[in-house]
Amino acid sequence: MAPTLYMSEISPSCRAVLMAAKTLGLTLKVKKIDLAKNEQLTSHFLKQINPQHTIPTLIDNGFVIWDSHAIIAFLVGKYGNDDELYSQDIMERALIDQRLHFDSSVVNNFTRTILNPMLYEHFNINLDDHKVSIHKTYALMEKFLRSFPWIAGRKVTIADLSLIPSITSLNVLVPIDKAEYPNLTNWIERAEALPCYVENKNGLNQLRNLLHGKCCCPCFSLDWSSFCVRGWFKVLPYRVISEKAIIRCSDFEQCEYRVLIKMGKLKLYYAQMSPAARSSLLTIEALGLDVELVPINLVAGEHLTPQFLKKNPLHTVPTLEDGDFHLFDSHAINAYLVSKYGKDDSLYPKDPEKRAIVDQRLHFDSGIVFPRMGAIVVALLRGGAKTIEKDKADLVSQAYQSLETLLEGKKYVAGNELTIADFSLIATISSLNSAIVPIASNTYPRISEWLSRMQALPYYKTNQIGVDQFKGMIQSKLA
Repeated sequence: MAPTLYMSEISPSCRAVLMAAKTLGLTLKVKKIDLAKNEQLTSHFLKQINPQHTIPTLIDNGFVIWDSHAIIAFLVGKYGNDDELYSQDIMERALIDQRLHFDSSVVNNFTRTILNPMLYEHFNINLDDHKVSIHKTYALMEKFLRSFPWIAGRKVTIADLSLIPSITSLNVLVPIDKAEYPNLTNWIERAEALPCYVENKNGLNQLRNLLHGKCCCPCFSLDWSSFCVRGWFKVLPYRVISEKAIIRCSDFEQCEYRVLIKMGKLKLYYAQMSPAARSSLLTIEALGLDVELVPINLVAGEHLTPQFLKKNPLHTVPTLEDGDFHLFDSHAINAYLVSKYGKDDSLYPKDPEKRAIVDQRLHFDSGIVFPRMGAIVVALLRGGAKTIEKDKADLVSQAYQSLETLLEGKKYVAGNELTIADFSLIATISSLNSAIVPIASNTYPRISEWLSRMQALPYYKTNQIGVDQFKGMIQSKLA
């Protein structure tokens, strides 16, 4: 029986899944959801399909998974004939994962942040308020594509399939100047030549018509459970990839990624206060790895020194150094560490269905929970706010409610076994609970039990130290 996809063509995330299915030659049973009519909020959808009431959602022989990035990885793992779209090479896959989280936490959030109010809330959005940030996103994409034709190397991967709908939708809102972003423009043109691009084109045209007032009613919406505000953090590219990938580069001598991969002592550049860095510290502790920890004083600007910029041109933490291989984004780092150094796969299962659930939870952290916390922290640290705005706190509470639902019948966020998804979410959730939106045990009993379970881990102290620092920082900014 063909997998069933609940979707709306106008959604960039749904179009990404359609492109992946077409590339795989996989026939999906498509069920269109009219979000304007709240079909995602019906009792049937909430109880039988997706309690988070978001699309896309896939059902495959009784297995239910949502979040487009997790869906695509699952489909490739189960139905792909080779690993072309999602390489089995550990370093190449780490790069793909980083790009997926870049889409989840940055690009896709921009489209939701802007499109949701325009098409669903019927608000007038001043794009001038967003142009600077959007152009920064274009500039990051331009850097990613400086040495390779595709977003993660010399060939099309699921990272391209995820980012193509997001970037082309953003292009409808803020056009991409070819003179300013030639690599990005060429990437889009290459994407348009792919056989699967037709699955993006149809929905993109619908979006363009809606925004230009050519449609009688707004048929696209994203409810607040999937709406989040980007802030506080940056998701980073890699400087180097595996030697196997570099050899495929036709312009080796000029390629900025040119480097021989030499494995050596593991180093993690981190700041204890950072939730993302703490998730990597927890992973390292769980794996029992011998890692040199290098603290970075962000206040003193140590992340802006020439030495650090050579390792990480976007100057953020955590950054992992494995010999000459440098890796950014905690979710990608944690998956890489387990894949390469784990004694087994318990923290990041290889089983396609189990891994898909872990991936979905990782993107729930990077795309929903962390950005909502980030919006509050940015307002306090950079915006001069002295209080936490109610609308931002409400978004955090909605994320809590989603997590409470996800924990139903489970000891941990992705099932009854501890995974790297727990490490990512505990670092973020414990920070929120400490100083921003406290978690009431009577309102969120499952989250409270999960917090207690995580706090009982023998190495949890490495997170608590940073939580206490985070709490002190936030309280110092509140009036």
